[in-house]
Amino acid sequence: MLRRLSAIAAGAAMLALSALPASAATAATTTHKLSFASLSGVSAWGTYTRSGSHVKVHVCAEDTTKGEFAAAAVFLAYNSNYSKHQKGGAVDIGYHDTQCVTINLVYTSHLKIYSFVGGSNGKIARTSKTKGVY
Repeated sequence: MLRRLSAIAAGAAMLALSALPASAATAATTTHKLSFASLSGVSAWGTYTRSGSHVKVHVCAEDTTKGEFAAAAVFLAYNSNYSKHQKGGAVDIGYHDTQCVTINLVYTSHLKIYSFVGGSNGKIARTSKTKGVY
């Protein structure tokens, strides 16, 4: 009898737990395009997906000028009072090569993006304007 009751309790618990993902799946997920400021020598694009309190960023960079060493698409994510931040991005080395990266953000209150071109001397040659996404 005790064995039968524990089996029933375990079955009920499994049924209740299996119902949780279905209810959690109702959270709205929205994907938005990232529009980088134009910069000669780099093509940068990306998206960000917001699902509840989580944000996933996907950025890509392509070097579009033969004389440039590298091109990059960069994002900066901040907490609500800008006291903490997270940096990330995609860096492409090579003409008409493309690099992409996808990262889950730790800080989700503010998102800024920019792109840059790097010279063969290891220094940044040109930087686009920084755009506030949200």
